[in-house]
Order: sequence, then structure tokens, then C-alpha cells
Amino acid sequence: MSLEVKNSGLIVSEELLRLFEGIGEGMIVTNRFGEIVGINKAAEKIFGVSKDVNLHKNSAALLKGLCDPNTKKQVLQPHLPFNQTIATERPVESREFLLKRPDGKQLYVQISTSPFFGDDRVLAGTLGILIDVTNRRKLEETLTQRNLQLSAINRIATLLNRTIDFREVLEYSVRQTMEIFTGDAGAVLLPDKAGRRIFVAASANLSEDFLSEVHGSEIASTVFGRVLTSDTVESISRTENFELMPRSMKRSPFASVVVFPLKAKGKAVGVGALFSEAERVLEDSQREIIEGIGTVIGAAIENSRLHEETIQKTRLLESKNRELQQFTYAITHDLKSPILVIEGFARELKRSGSLEVEQDVLIEAIMSSSARLHSLVNDLLDLARVGSVEAVVEETDLAELVNRVLNDLSIRLTEKRVKVSLEGTFPKLDIVARYVERVFMNLIDNAIKYTGEQPNPQLTIGAQDKGDHYLFFVRDNGIGIPQEFHERIFAIFQRVKTSDTEKVEGSGLGLSFVKKIVELSGGSVWVESAGKGKGATFYFTLPKQ
Repeated sequence: MSLEVKNSGLIVSEELLRLFEGIGEGMIVTNRFGEIVGINKAAEKIFGVSKDVNLHKNSAALLKGLCDPNTKKQVLQPHLPFNQTIATERPVESREFLLKRPDGKQLYVQISTSPFFGDDRVLAGTLGILIDVTNRRKLEETLTQRNLQLSAINRIATLLNRTIDFREVLEYSVRQTMEIFTGDAGAVLLPDKAGRRIFVAASANLSEDFLSEVHGSEIASTVFGRVLTSDTVESISRTENFELMPRSMKRSPFASVVVFPLKAKGKAVGVGALFSEAERVLEDSQREIIEGIGTVIGAAIENSRLHEETIQKTRLLESKNRELQQFTYAITHDLKSPILVIEGFARELKRSGSLEVEQDVLIEAIMSSSARLHSLVNDLLDLARVGSVEAVVEETDLAELVNRVLNDLSIRLTEKRVKVSLEGTFPKLDIVARYVERVFMNLIDNAIKYTGEQPNPQLTIGAQDKGDHYLFFVRDNGIGIPQEFHERIFAIFQRVKTSDTEKVEGSGLGLSFVKKIVELSGGSVWVESAGKGKGATFYFTLPKQ
């Protein structure tokens, strides 16, 4: 087992070559002139040559296949690791090369070399170790491509998330897709509501002929409609399927087109198109990224559509609210005038002279009914005004506010012998004080009204800190509320109609006030009651900010 040095260079013994065969990596021995003089089977496989090849004759050709892995240019002789070791008489650490074999196959190879010296300590040649790293390199390239894809998708998602304006979303989509894929033109096409025709919603660098030909075309007649219905990416070039493109495109400078679905919630909501003057084949990795971008754009389009619809519905609701308020003002104004006239004439009749008992009773009934109607009209006006004009928000001590309400209702509380207790710590909050005062006023007034025949009526008013909001409640031990009325009583003119409530006067607007004010303040309101004779607890929340 030896390396024999002669005048012509290095000679590798058969015994040494057999030893090399047991090594998994490729082994190459060169003489001091950089010519290959020995090679094992692993190296033969890497270079794509048979064991019968004349190494001396083919040495230069084999080494000529080594190229730079980045530029793909051939590595010059002095820069080959074998020749560098010969020049420096030192080992060359592992370097990566692209190997272009005679059969056309390309491999990535790692090569490291060490010098051989003769007995006279004169350099005789080099030993090279070759490792095929093609699979590792492909994996790295795949990972790199994946990172680029994710980065591209993240970039377009970030840009699209900056706006929910429908037009901006469409224009962003076209521009960003062109930038990521270095396209020369682009378009977004959307179907009509009936799903029969497709329209160009946004475009860049496309001719008027193309736009007019495609805009409004039947979905079934174009490749754009086909992609929309099939939900698959199509890559078209002048050498393949270009007859699918509109006539105007055949006269254009574009050589290839990629058409891809824009998806939201798993369904195609539109189509993207990317045009290029260079003829390109869509690779699998590019297909995946364009599908990902299509999903991002589709979701952005759907979100912006929902935003547009929400704006339109909000405007419609605002318009209806204004109409309702105007109607309320008009009707209450028209009602108020005859009520005042009736009430005025009734007073005049009462003052005009002596009346019989029956006449006096009738006039009192007229005046009482007029007063109730007057109160109802004022309540309707107040309800219509809540939220319709700007109210002043100010820091308010809720403890003082509740005590003020109790003081205003003190005569009624005394008449009904209601025992009142406060529970918890009432905070200071930034609120519209007169609105929240009306909430407590209506809830406490309701509790007084519906004590029923309770011999020991009790009323508890409480506050609880719930972190981001406060919970308030008004609890009584009165007649209770049947389960079926728990939601209905907050609607306008809805009252609990039972034998216990027949004689209780009210407009049916009090709890409507409460609901409207609480919800305008950002809170919620509800009632809990175990049923008849079990009392009721009204809860409502107010946010801390």
C-alpha cells in the first residue's frame, strides 16, 4: 500500500486504491502537476465516469467541470483546491463547488485537499476528499425560497392591513404582486353579484384595448373566468395555451401570463393576473407563493367590502334615525298643541262658576288625562333627544348622584315605607351625569311602583368593581317579573300586564330610556327575577374609560 514517486509524478498503488474504496466519500489523488492519477468509486460516481476512463487523458476535462456555485462560472486552474495546495504546499479547507458533468447533470460538491510529500520531503501531489452535498444544498435553497415566500406574503399582508379602503386595497394588490414577481403589468378582476360577468377592478400598464375587451366579459368566455370557477392557478405563455388569451393580448409585448384566484374563506372572490414580457415557466415554489398571496389579497378584498357595507348600513341607519327623530318631533309637536288646548279649556270651565258634582268629575278626568298625555309627549321627546345632541362628559361622584336621586324620591319612598340600603363603593366616573341620573331615577322609581302588597318593601342599590367596568344594580322585593318579559320590558311601550300591575301608571318608556342611555354609554343592561312575588334585580354596566 504505497504512493510511488517517479519522474513523471505520483503513482497510486492498487492496494491503496482498494483501501480508498472502503471510504464513503470520493477520493482523488493528483500528481504535482495537478493531474488526476487515482480515483475511487465514490469519486467516479460523483464525476459520472466509469472505472475504465483514462485518468491522465481526461483529467483536465473532469476538473474543468468545477464551477463557482453562485456565479456558475468555471473555476480557473490556479483557483482549484488541488492547484492551490500544490502552490502553497498546505491543506485547503473544505470549499463548495458546482460540478457540471459531461452527461449534463449538475451536483454540488464539497472539496478539501491535503499535500503528499516524497521521501526527500519534496511535494509529490495532493489528496482530495469530495462530498456530494446536492441534497443538502437543495434543502437550503428550498428553505431560503420558503423564507422569501413568507417574507413576500407577510409584506403584502402588512401593506394591505394598513388600509380597509376598497380602492386602495385593489391598487396595493396589483402593485405589490408585480413587485414580488417582477411583473411588467398586472390586474385584479372581480365578478358581478350575479356571477355572470367579470370586470377589471384595478390594473397597471395594460392597454385600453385589453381593458375594454375584458371588462364586462362573460365569465365562461375567458381564462380569467375559468380560473375564478376552477379555483386553480394557470400559467400561460406564447409557446403554450396563448390562444386562451383575449385577441388584444396577442398583439401586446407580453410573452407570459399567470392568472390566480383571490380567495376568502376558501372561496374565490376574484382573480389576479400578472403579465411579463419575458417568457417564464411558473415553478412549483412560485405557484405556492402566488396562491398564498391570492389568499391574502382575497381576504383583504372581503374585509374592505365588509367595511364598505358597514359604512353604507351605518349611513342608512343614521338617515333612518334622523327621519325617526324628525317624525317624533313632528308628531309630539302636533299632539302637544291640542292637549294644551283641551287642558286650558278644562281649567277655564272649572273656574267659570259653580258646577254640578258630575260635571266636576268629568272635568277632573279631562285634566288628568291631559296631564298624562302631556307627560307621555314629553317623555317621547326626551327619548328622541338622547344621543341626538352632543352631551357633556364630566367626572361625577356616583355616590352623590344616587343620594340626589333618593332625595328627589324621598316623599314617595316614605309613602310606600320602602327601606333603602346601599351596597359596595360607588366610584367617580367620566359620564354624562344627567343621563346616568335618569337611569337610577327610572330604576328606583320602578322599584317603588312595583312593591305591590309587600308589607316590608326593601330596596338595595349597589356597585361592584369588575376590572375594566363597574356593575351597578337596583334590587327590590316586590311583585317580580315573569321570565317571558325579561327581554320585552326594555322595548318601547312594553309593560308587564298582570293583575298586580293593572293599577300602576306609566308610559312604558322608562326602561327604554335606561337601555338607550346605558348602551350609548358603552354598557349593557338586563334584569333577573325568579318570578311572581320574588322581586327583581336590574343590572347595568358602565365602562371605566
